[in-house]
Amino acid sequence: MDLKEMDPQIALKLLEGHKDVISPLQEEREKFYRGQTCPGCGGNAFTKTGDSRLLFRHQEPLPRYLLQCDNCDCVFDPHTGIQLTMGNRAKAYVPTIPILEGPD
Repeated sequence: MDLKEMDPQIALKLLEGHKDVISPLQEEREKFYRGQTCPGCGGNAFTKTGDSRLLFRHQEPLPRYLLQCDNCDCVFDPHTGIQLTMGNRAKAYVPTIPILEGPD
C-alpha cells in the first residue's frame, strides 16, 4: 500500500482552528510500545514494522505496528500477544563460557 504524503503547507492550513487530538494518542501508543518485552528472549529493544493487512483498524486513528526484537529477530503483535515468527534465540544470549579463537 503506497501512501502519498500531503504537502505540509496545505495540511497546516486545513488544521487551523482544530484541536490536536492525535498527539496525546500517539504519545500513549509510543509509551505502550516502549513497555513491551520480547516473548522469545525477554529483550526490550524493538524495531516497529508494519503489515498492510493489520496496520489500520476500524475506528482507530493511529496505525498498529508489529514489533521485531533487535536481539533475536522475533516478530510479534503487541496488541494481541500473538508471536508471528520465533526468531533466533541464540543471537540474544552471550555464552557463559567464552569461545576461544586462535592458537592460544
